Amino acid sequence: MIRRFIPVILILCPIASYGQFGVNFKYLFGQSETLDSLNISQDGLHISLEYSFRLKQKRIEFHPGLGYRTTAISNLYEGDIKAFDLDFNTAIYPFDFEGDCDCPTWSKEGTLFKKGFFIEVSPGLTYQTLTRHFWTDFVDHEPIKSSKLLLKLGASVGLDIGISEQLTLTPMLSWTRIATEEWDNLQRDNPFFEKSVTLDDQTYLGAGLRLAYKPDPKRRRRF
Repeated sequence: MIRRFIPVILILCPIASYGQFGVNFKYLFGQSETLDSLNISQDGLHISLEYSFRLKQKRIEFHPGLGYRTTAISNLYEGDIKAFDLDFNTAIYPFDFEGDCDCPTWSKEGTLFKKGFFIEVSPGLTYQTLTRHFWTDFVDHEPIKSSKLLLKLGASVGLDIGISEQLTLTPMLSWTRIATEEWDNLQRDNPFFEKSVTLDDQTYLGAGLRLAYKPDPKRRRRF
């Protein structure tokens, strides 16, 4: 029975030895004119937990992450958005592609920009819920919700800045596009008829920080 798992263990060992744990905070600025016309809030926060690993010989890193996205809720809007996101982030360091891969960035030889600048591509999935609130004749009706599982695609640029032997701080700028989909019950003029809206321009600009922690291999060998 144990023999069946030996190939899997051999594959995972290099990944674990080069792995990092991280948290990624972004503030998102929504760009959809359709959501603006429906008075649904777009700006908000995206927080994700990531496990990162990299190739040994090339400057390519992988940051799969599970995140939660939410927009502002207030009396200024008639609707809001919440989502759970699964992102498959892949970062490429174009100015040091053939360089060494020892973390964090500050311990590498060379300039900060050359070693730390990267371009990241982020395909993924999102389970997104749009909620619409209705008030008629001073009556607060039950909110109407629509949920969809959608594809998403993002791109980012960032710069790794080493804080210590184990911590790396990365400021990032990002762009994200959500797949086109029809959403029910989002028209504001009549809440009692199911009127679908095609949302084909849902994009976000983001600014945030990634904080990555790499366990000390010397400490792990003590146990």
